[in-house]
Amino acid sequence: MALITTVGGTTTNSYITLTEWQTFWSERNVDLTQHGHDADHEANLVKAADYLNRTYNYVGERQYRYQAMEWPRLTGTMLVKDWPIDPDTVPQDIKDAQAEMAYLIHSGATPFSTVSYGAIKRTKSKAGSVESETEYTNYREVPRYVAIEGLLAPYTEFGGAQIKVLRA
Repeated sequence: MALITTVGGTTTNSYITLTEWQTFWSERNVDLTQHGHDADHEANLVKAADYLNRTYNYVGERQYRYQAMEWPRLTGTMLVKDWPIDPDTVPQDIKDAQAEMAYLIHSGATPFSTVSYGAIKRTKSKAGSVESETEYTNYREVPRYVAIEGLLAPYTEFGGAQIKVLRA
């Protein structure tokens, strides 16, 4: 599988290259040489990009009509860290989030898994005559990836776990 990282391309499937991903983790003293083959890592990078594109609502609009990915974006006058977002680039935080998510997937995270039960509300066990009981809430609990949320918060419509408030 080839990673296609053309900014704004119609067939782009990754924000970063395999080399960029390896460099990201090398700078953090994580040795990836014992962790699978390049093809596996590339597949994880595509899955991570899919997760970032499907899960988050980013500010602004797509830069190009037929671009395959959510970035680059037109954000108007929006500032991130006191600077405007360049409409022809992918911010480094987005690339770093993909690197983090690919490693989480590599480590066993399954961001697209089916959630079949609600969050566990209460468990009960009994030793004599072995008995076990689990009570679930009426809402589903999906995994949160705090490192990803933190990197993407300035670029999402609602800033992470916050809601948008409009003044009348």
